[in-house]
Amino acid sequence: MKIETREYQASDVDYAMGHGVNDRVIHCAPTGSGKTIIQCLIAKREMDRGNSTAILTPRNEIFTQTHGAAASICGANNVSTMRAKRQGEYWNPMNPVHVISWPTLIARVRKDKDFWFPRVDRVLVDECHLSMAPKILEILNHYELKARVDGYTATPARQTGRGLGYYFTEIKNVVSVRQLIKEGYLAPVEYYGADAPDLTGIKIRKGDYEVGKLSKACVELVGDAIDNWLRLASDRHTITFAVDIRHCEALADRFNRVGIKAEALHTGLSQGDRDRVVAAFKAQKIQVLVNVGIASYGFDAPSVRCVQVCRPTKSIVLHLQMIGRGMRPKPDGGECMVLDHAGNVPRLGMADDLFRWRLDDGKKACDNWSRHPKSGEAEESKQYECQECRHIFSRQRICPKCGWQVPFSKRDIEAKDADLVPIGRNTAKPLPPDWPSYEVFYAMLRHYAQEKGRKPMWAVFTFEKKAKCRPPHEWNNHALVPPSPRVLNYIRSREIAFYKAKQRA
Repeated sequence: MKIETREYQASDVDYAMGHGVNDRVIHCAPTGSGKTIIQCLIAKREMDRGNSTAILTPRNEIFTQTHGAAASICGANNVSTMRAKRQGEYWNPMNPVHVISWPTLIARVRKDKDFWFPRVDRVLVDECHLSMAPKILEILNHYELKARVDGYTATPARQTGRGLGYYFTEIKNVVSVRQLIKEGYLAPVEYYGADAPDLTGIKIRKGDYEVGKLSKACVELVGDAIDNWLRLASDRHTITFAVDIRHCEALADRFNRVGIKAEALHTGLSQGDRDRVVAAFKAQKIQVLVNVGIASYGFDAPSVRCVQVCRPTKSIVLHLQMIGRGMRPKPDGGECMVLDHAGNVPRLGMADDLFRWRLDDGKKACDNWSRHPKSGEAEESKQYECQECRHIFSRQRICPKCGWQVPFSKRDIEAKDADLVPIGRNTAKPLPPDWPSYEVFYAMLRHYAQEKGRKPMWAVFTFEKKAKCRPPHEWNNHALVPPSPRVLNYIRSREIAFYKAKQRA
């Protein structure tokens, strides 16, 4: 199989071959840029020099892909493998190229460290953002001053957001998402918003939401996730990201109940069942793959045209890895659709934003530079969600899908006190930036009350809970306004809280 080498791949190979043993470099390359190909080209170059290379992979799904590429580029007879219980694969310490499952290596070096550590001149660590665990660091420290070490990842930070400076010494940016989209190596992305779960009261642990309560909040929106997918993406090969096994199984079950062939993929399945599900999905015998974590990195399925994110996160690493699963280029040049049921896109950004990565250990390793005032992109990258079709867009005020226009607000005309509305003798609480004015909020509540047959005072009491004061009487003469998704989410969260309190009583 002939593999075409792209210009940026060849340039990165040259860079890797030039650094010394003391330089432990992270090569930051987006999902879909061909990190596996770069690693195998480095292994080939080392082999031609008479040197040996170990490529460390974290998971079976990545291992198989790496082994195939290494066999094509370096020659099957030159590649040995280290993976548990695989018929037809063999380990030969004398071969110049080794593809190694690092969980298997960790297990085997406990028994015989001298035999199982391969004697190599270079170590390539795939998905190196996962490599800061103590057992993996033990492997990397073994090669300190013995071999050149390079890490490859699209997101050079731990999932907690902390940097990788404890071990690595440099970040090399290989290529940007924007360049890959422009050159046709990645598919552009279209984003659609949806009802997001109420995250009130959910604690942050190790840089992300607590899974137990997060799962409970997200399970309540399973029906909404299916309805939106049927409306927007029913003809698309889809990966869905769930919070935990319970949420994953609930989503897969609901898909199947409406006649969509879906399977759940999670660590609760045996390795054989996982392999079967992945193979069936890649063969497009399964339309929707609902997974927990397994397909979030290193999972290559170019046929995927929709990524459904039902897992809220504060981790930019997980966010970008999930979106990246659908960005492989499409045969027809089409786009990838992202259905954001988690509110991640407004919170963390779009895949082609400019992200700055740092090596700082123990500190936040990434900033969305596109949102920084000094970047020159802050206004352009401001996101809007269409109130008609839920399309999320930026760099313009007119929805490219349906023509809805973002209304101008007082804030757009630099009214500094637009967030505060005097009401009677009191002043309302400050509102979040993406919330409508209190006047519009009250009009939305009145519209909702009329539509649902609620008494007029329901709107007054609901407003009072939010603003901590009553609306002016003359606002009852204003026109009604259909509630925005954010306001509907707020109403829903208050109703859920009310019924829970009633059940406890």
